[in-house]
Amino acid sequence: MNVTVQILNDRRRAVRKAVSLQLLIALIVHIPVAMLSSCAPSRAYFDRTATEKIIWPGPPERPRIQYLWSLSNLSSDGEGRRGLREFIAGDVTGDVTDPQTSNVLLRPYSIFVDGRERMHIADPGAFRVSVIDMKTLEVFHIFGAGEQEFVSPIGVAADLVGRIYVSDSELKKVFIFSDQGKYIKALEGEFKRPTGLALDAQRARLYVTDTLEHMVFIYNLDGKRLGSIGKPGSLDGEFNFPTHLSLDKDGLLYVNDAMNFRVQIFGPEGNLLGKVGGLGDEYYNLEKPKGIGVDTFGNIYVVDSTRDTVKIFDRQGRLLLFFGSKGFSYGEFWLPAGMFIDAKNTIYIADPYNMRVQAFRLLSGE
Repeated sequence: MNVTVQILNDRRRAVRKAVSLQLLIALIVHIPVAMLSSCAPSRAYFDRTATEKIIWPGPPERPRIQYLWSLSNLSSDGEGRRGLREFIAGDVTGDVTDPQTSNVLLRPYSIFVDGRERMHIADPGAFRVSVIDMKTLEVFHIFGAGEQEFVSPIGVAADLVGRIYVSDSELKKVFIFSDQGKYIKALEGEFKRPTGLALDAQRARLYVTDTLEHMVFIYNLDGKRLGSIGKPGSLDGEFNFPTHLSLDKDGLLYVNDAMNFRVQIFGPEGNLLGKVGGLGDEYYNLEKPKGIGVDTFGNIYVVDSTRDTVKIFDRQGRLLLFFGSKGFSYGEFWLPAGMFIDAKNTIYIADPYNMRVQAFRLLSGE
């Protein structure tokens, strides 16, 4: 067997054991865990128990952010949530030692919602990308590219015709799939560790972060490399282990420059326009930035993972508001990761160690 393949297989087995332990821990600390099942077709269950009941900031301030729902269960029988009680009762048909068969999110890391209201979730804990039609609630999964199974699918995006782009940081590739999940091909060129993806539909560009190369590569949507942005360093326009990406409606690119503790903003031609955050102890500083999003008012949202909060900045880098706190309840986070904001200013947050995605609504951005 090829040595690289053997290493990846060993890594997959180790992660499977870790995920099984994660499920056990979830039972002990009462994190909601849904039943595991192989029944088809799968239909996602959106938990709206606390919908519109949680707001930020609280009275007497004018509310700006409102909690909407939580998603962890990818298979509901139509009778409501099937979670911890069914799991403990043994009402399971899936294999808890095989994360790919799980009907719950295991470690959702990044999110993309396309114009057809399909939510794409990269879940490296389950070695898959889950695609959910938010109108019909139907779910399908992508487990790999051809004969090559995912090891760490960490970034996801989709274009206007529905093609799905997935980065696998361990396989060191970015793959293209049809809107139904059929493998098409991989992007050209080599990567050291591809992570974040951002898609500019207007200019037909795909941006790919290569964290270990300390730069962002630019591709057309057929997978041809066009150029790059940045180089290693800490000066303006340079990167130190960049990860997550986001684009706004004007085509501006936002790059999480993780180990420089900031987000840098670039124009469509790659010119540096600004930055937010920075290292320090002030509220506006960033400790471990991850997901990024931009609302229709131009406000910039940054997940500060180890602080379990989302910080909102204006275009000048001034901190406007932050929401969220550490915990397991609705509206709380445990090391949140990726983020996506749609055209309706719905804010989607990947909450991996609570094994869920949470959604919020911007009430006013003015």
